[in-house]
Amino acid sequence: MRNLNLCITVLIGCTIVSGAEKITVEWPQAAGPNGNWHTAVSDAPTHWSVARGENIRWRTKLPNAGQGGIAIAGDKLFLTTFVEQDDKAKRQSNNILGHAIDRSTGKILWSVNLQGGRVSPQLYAFSDSTSWSPICDEKYVWFFNASGEMGCWDHQGKEVWRRSFRTQPDKYPFNRQSEPILYQDLIITVEPIAKDSPSYDAKKDDWNYLHGIDRFTGKVRWIAEDSCTFYCTPCFGNLPDGRPAIVQSRGGPHGVPEKPIGISMTSLAKGEEGKTIWRFTPEAKPGAPVDGTTWMALYTNVWDAKYVYWFRSAPEESHIVLDSATGKLVREQSLVKPVDVRLWSNEKKNYELKEKVSLRDVADPAFPLKAGEVLHVLPQWHTNAVANGWHWFVCSTNNRRNGYAPKGHSGPPNSLGRVHAESGKVEYLQLPVGVERKAGEADQFIYNRALKTKTIDNQGREIADEERSRTDGWQVNAFFPTPIVLGDKLYITTMLGITYVIDTKAAVLDQKAIIAVNDLGPLGDTWSLSGPSYAKGLLYHRSAKELVAIEKK
Repeated sequence: MRNLNLCITVLIGCTIVSGAEKITVEWPQAAGPNGNWHTAVSDAPTHWSVARGENIRWRTKLPNAGQGGIAIAGDKLFLTTFVEQDDKAKRQSNNILGHAIDRSTGKILWSVNLQGGRVSPQLYAFSDSTSWSPICDEKYVWFFNASGEMGCWDHQGKEVWRRSFRTQPDKYPFNRQSEPILYQDLIITVEPIAKDSPSYDAKKDDWNYLHGIDRFTGKVRWIAEDSCTFYCTPCFGNLPDGRPAIVQSRGGPHGVPEKPIGISMTSLAKGEEGKTIWRFTPEAKPGAPVDGTTWMALYTNVWDAKYVYWFRSAPEESHIVLDSATGKLVREQSLVKPVDVRLWSNEKKNYELKEKVSLRDVADPAFPLKAGEVLHVLPQWHTNAVANGWHWFVCSTNNRRNGYAPKGHSGPPNSLGRVHAESGKVEYLQLPVGVERKAGEADQFIYNRALKTKTIDNQGREIADEERSRTDGWQVNAFFPTPIVLGDKLYITTMLGITYVIDTKAAVLDQKAIIAVNDLGPLGDTWSLSGPSYAKGLLYHRSAKELVAIEKK
């Protein structure tokens, strides 16, 4: 068993023999079977509504909220939640549950407890103790408490091992956006180095690094040479020569310490695990210094065999394309001009195209600019994906925070953006913020208006610690889960429980590219920071209240 060269990170639906039992591991981790948030399937559901009960096979109540993804192996689903609480409980916790759930019925089969060290706010919209998704293979499941504990259990719930790890000190917000990565017999995490490790350096006490952890024992096998900011989401892939590798980055707000600011390609090839293949360090430009708010490492570090993609923030606001083999800069493209942008007019009830314009000259119908302000582009952290030659992302809306949108605010409002990898063409399309669905009535799509939602569990108890968690998610940079790409379709979920399905083959980014606007429950009463998972023609998705199985009819 130990020497199996697992194919679950490179093949979808890989069937592995374990004794006399055959189990198909279809969604082993948050980033899917290929580890890159992209899977080549054609039968995934695209239309559903929990509010109306449309295309929902089953629903099951969860004991509390969580925001990690769903792992799938055989007849089981795996996810985490906070422990159940009463009305008087504090809305902060480091105590979570890992659940095994029957895939055909939604019944919770068994649960285990993981007690972390550092307390997190519940439903904190940047992340919380539940934000690391489980990993599973044909025999085991690994649950993670981002507050400082991980462990391994077999599919019957028998514990194999546990491991505690260091978390960031309290001087940093609880922003642990990274996801554990499964590669062969390793689980790769982002964490500070243990103080009793030979690699520990007191001068870099709170720096984070990729850790290669033996999935059978929980022992650290290697630590990467280059550091990795804990805000970013490193991504797995294969270089042009076939070598497996991970891209990670450094930079960001709140004085994250890792240096140098930039991107690294780290090898996973046998004999060079954790070694740096190349490092990209951006050069300073007049008026745009190399600092953590201009070059932020806060994105899903998506890449393919040809390019690595990144962004530069205000005041330049540009799209970065690097050669994946060498790390050399291929192109830096403005996200501001010239661009095509399609905005919804509430008065005319249609989209209006502004072609080859500067966003600085575009009026924002949702949030008018004040005197002296300009419109900036701030890609929402962790909303970017690569599909069909385009780099896709969602735009933060009306974020007037200093450093992110200086002397203005961010936009275009509630928009999906994309940049063509080869030509550099930039397009934006405004999306509806939400949709109200009531029995017997037509859908009511809402544009150009900030919305709010409730952060309550399935018994109506308030469980969130922060008012920002009760917004629609568009106004603050990190309040979205990472999208997934199933075949040619992009699935983007918002904190309102809205899931957009986008046609990534669309020749033009207009309203025809929006395949569906789906919901995980009634608008204003639903909360989610999780992305869907796919297996055998079904989607599995979750909100703060429940887990649902979505089918295609």
